[in-house]
Amino acid sequence: MADDPNKRLVELRTERARLVEEREKARAEATNALITGKKPSGTAAALAEHIQIVDDAIAELQDRSADAVASQDRAKRTRQVQGAIDTASDRRKLAAAVDRALTDLATNWSAYREAVRQGVGQTAAAGGDVGPIDRVLTNNRASEALIKAMIAAGGSELSRALGVDTPIKARHSISLTDAEGRVAESLNLELLRLRAASPQKHLAAQAAKELEALK
Repeated sequence: MADDPNKRLVELRTERARLVEEREKARAEATNALITGKKPSGTAAALAEHIQIVDDAIAELQDRSADAVASQDRAKRTRQVQGAIDTASDRRKLAAAVDRALTDLATNWSAYREAVRQGVGQTAAAGGDVGPIDRVLTNNRASEALIKAMIAAGGSELSRALGVDTPIKARHSISLTDAEGRVAESLNLELLRLRAASPQKHLAAQAAKELEALK
């Protein structure tokens, strides 16, 4: 196949136009030969056959070009999806770290609050300033995703302790790790779809099998 299929297509179309012009001239000459009682040459027929061969070559080259473009598109999308999967994997590690921190916060918050409740009187009696630990933490601009992760990590008690008034219920909560897990699942599904469209039969069959198993 030519290095530049588009350039070769232009050349073939130019060649075809030239052949058509020659064929028309040859037909006119053959017609005149018959009129004058002479034997016409077979040039017109030969040119017609040559034009058909050129047409076949143009069609084949167009098919190859289309296949090459489709293959390049699949490769580009595969790289794009794979890159997104890798990025999502890195994000998920960070999300897991955040979730662990939230879980630790939820676990320790109750113990800390109880310790404050039990010790605040003693601290005040000793002349200590209990104001800083009496204040209620507030975060009126909390992200909904963070609120859901916070509720998933420790229930609604932590959000109430932070002064976050939210209608989100525990059944609607979700950890950041699980949210990223759903993103990863959708990307993996898209990757399988791309592989199922691959011209490599073994790869396509394996991907199709995995897609079927997900239904």
